[in-house]
Amino acid sequence: MRKIIVKNNQVMSDEEAVKLINEGEYNLLPVIIEHYMSVIVSTAKGYLSAPYVDDAVQEATIALYNAIKTYDPQRSAFSTFASLCIKRAVIAFARKNGAQKNIPDELLSSLEDSEISDNSTPEALFIEKEDYNTLTESIKVELSEMEYEVLQLFLAGMTYCDIAKSLNISEKSVDNALSRIRKKLKK
Repeated sequence: MRKIIVKNNQVMSDEEAVKLINEGEYNLLPVIIEHYMSVIVSTAKGYLSAPYVDDAVQEATIALYNAIKTYDPQRSAFSTFASLCIKRAVIAFARKNGAQKNIPDELLSSLEDSEISDNSTPEALFIEKEDYNTLTESIKVELSEMEYEVLQLFLAGMTYCDIAKSLNISEKSVDNALSRIRKKLKK
């Protein structure tokens, strides 16, 4: 049973604090969140690389809040339950964003900024460049303006969350756009 210190140097257990929060003493909520912040951060750092830790910390903090709201003292200690909820939230976040985290920066580039490798003859280089330009134009014709912007940002290595913020749309809209892009480009 972990103990936390609240105002006026009063000491109480996590379970007591959670009970009081659920009874309406919301002033204890920041105290318990701060108390578990080291668990949240260390769990996030254990599963994710630096650019994703902050987003995972937010997800885990929401999971901690949900743990406070759904905690049943008959089943386990709060610290055990909270740690499990935090870990599950971080793992879910890592799975959702995992495909992006291991791509080296030097492999990420914009479709327009991509250069064609040097071939042995000028004719081959010209043909490849024409093929590339034709492909780029075909993609632009097939996709809506928003879909093309989403594709560019996705190819630049941005996460769904970052793309959504950049284009001022929801993450679900980004996911839907990428699904449509995949279908259209498979043709």
